[in-house]
Amino acid sequence: MERKEIHWSKFASDFEERNNYIVGEDNLKIIKSYLSKQKNLGKTLELGCGDGIYSDILRHEAKHLTATDFSDEMVTVAKRRFKDIKNVNIEKADCFNLPYSNSSFNTVFMANLLHVISEPEKAVAECKRVLKKNGKLIVISLTTEGMTFFNKLGMMYRYLKTYGKPPSTAQTLTVKKTRKILEGYRFEIEEAKLIGNNVKAIFVKVINSKYYK
Repeated sequence: MERKEIHWSKFASDFEERNNYIVGEDNLKIIKSYLSKQKNLGKTLELGCGDGIYSDILRHEAKHLTATDFSDEMVTVAKRRFKDIKNVNIEKADCFNLPYSNSSFNTVFMANLLHVISEPEKAVAECKRVLKKNGKLIVISLTTEGMTFFNKLGMMYRYLKTYGKPPSTAQTLTVKKTRKILEGYRFEIEEAKLIGNNVKAIFVKVINSKYYK
């Protein structure tokens, strides 16, 4: 029986508006601005694209962007959003079993995916497989690390009001924990930091400079 995404799919029609409410538009602008500074992405793969909120930034620096999600509903919304953009292709794909050849992409990007999936290490292994040598993996993930108690409380309230109880697979990632996962697959850390103001996000960029023998 084919697996189907059922949690996030329910929110596909207004996903961006919900996230704007939870994170705050000013905080999201900081995160988006940081992503927009990533240049020369080449042939790019995005995992967990949702409705395309970050795809809209990536496409300007990507030679070609393949934006993917496991949710049929998210894919439908994203396809509608980018139907007239020539260098963007929207596809359904499973981050644990990607339908792409080894060494296919210059850049792989994922936002708010590693901290909600059941096997983040398995997704990272797939990223390594499809990345070219010296290709870049860029990870952005919202976190409570570095936030004040009241900012955490406020974000938690907005999240529960908007999405209800988080998926059972959800976890809180820190910069240290994210680095450990990526270094376990012999990625070279180029940048790893917290970004944002009242709401924080992990930003990690690594280079696929080492292959397994």
